[in-house]
Amino acid sequence: MYTAIADPIHYEKATKSEKRRRAMDAKIEAIEDNDTWELVDLPIGGKIVGVKWIYETKLNEKGEVDKFKARLVVKGHAQRYGIDYTEVFAPMACMETIRLVIAFATQRGWSIHQLDEKSAFLQRELIEDVFFIEQPCGYIQKGKDHKVYKLKKALYGLKQAPCAWYTLIEAYFIKEEFS
Repeated sequence: MYTAIADPIHYEKATKSEKRRRAMDAKIEAIEDNDTWELVDLPIGGKIVGVKWIYETKLNEKGEVDKFKARLVVKGHAQRYGIDYTEVFAPMACMETIRLVIAFATQRGWSIHQLDEKSAFLQRELIEDVFFIEQPCGYIQKGKDHKVYKLKKALYGLKQAPCAWYTLIEAYFIKEEFS
């Protein structure tokens, strides 16, 4: 039996669920454990880009609720080319190529493995020197509500986040002689 879950769009509705609140806490913890940002005063002339929570309900193979996920994303549509970012390209395999590789592996009896790097986009330092975001809803530090986060590493929603992740993983593959 499949369950239809309407994921909330707004923070206020999401926080009515303790499980969704824990998902947001876990995401903030991952961001902080990874040293993704630091709380600072906005310098004169600094520009703040907003953030937004995105919520998702993961279902198991039976269509039942498995877990609730939360992702903090930068409102990248407010970024300015040449100021907030320069490089955005990151290659991606098309479905035809993936199907061809699967068929090729099946024909030869090879094993196929996949992986999902947790918080992948949070792994790579930003090339851009200065990028500021607002404190996210529900996580505004008391007595420091005038401060902003200076991003040290990529965050979901940044136009340059896929490129930053690709640059990191490409360097690893080259180092390990996968090229």
